[in-house]
Amino acid sequence: MKERSYLISVGIVIYIVMSAVDRFIYHIPNIIYIPLAILGITIILIGFFKDKS
Repeated sequence: MKERSYLISVGIVIYIVMSAVDRFIYHIPNIIYIPLAILGITIILIGFFKDKS
């Protein structure tokens, strides 16, 4: 099985850590949460499309 891309792993870690902190530790304001969520998803997509080529 092929190893997961470094970019995909980083994007997933950003998104999971941010979601866990927001839910269980401290409520992150939307002005910070939304750009970080978009950044994490963008990194995942870049890693996915980079692996395809």
